Amino acid sequence: MGMTRFQAFLEQIAEANALFKKEKIQWLFHTGMLFLSPDKWWGDFKYRASIHEGIDITYYNRPGDQAIRQLEAGARVPAMESGTLLNICPDFLGTSMVVESEKNIAKGVRVVMVYAHVTPENGYGPGDIILKNTCVARVCDTRKNPKLPPHLHLSCFEIPLEVEPGHLNWALFSKQENLCMIHPVFL
Repeated sequence: MGMTRFQAFLEQIAEANALFKKEKIQWLFHTGMLFLSPDKWWGDFKYRASIHEGIDITYYNRPGDQAIRQLEAGARVPAMESGTLLNICPDFLGTSMVVESEKNIAKGVRVVMVYAHVTPENGYGPGDIILKNTCVARVCDTRKNPKLPPHLHLSCFEIPLEVEPGHLNWALFSKQENLCMIHPVFL
């Protein structure tokens, strides 16, 4: 079931950005773009400072066309599922939106989706309801690190309810303490 949801999300990104003509596109992933990878997919292609806590989405091609394309800065980012926007915080390339899933897995925790390296659509702020498939952000320009092409980083975490929404940011996520990383492909 999870891969079906993730595949539907990729199709929503393609549709929101008119990436396909008659046939669906094929998304491409370097191992360094995948969940828990220690590898970099940019620059020297060596190792990350810590394991990758999400999945990076940018490369694709069209059926019958060997050209590898990528999402551009400004590409539309639809919400993977409905929920409440808890926090908007900086990340090392742009901004992240932290959205609590309306489908909590267990009592005493919140499940959050993090859409990173984005620019939120105008008007969105903490407390707002996010609706599935609605465009909530755009992929940010990555000029801060020119070795990295524009991409959407998607993470999912299970976090204790007592963590205040304002503390749901990369200082917490990168420590990987008091939280459980969830593979976004298998939600």
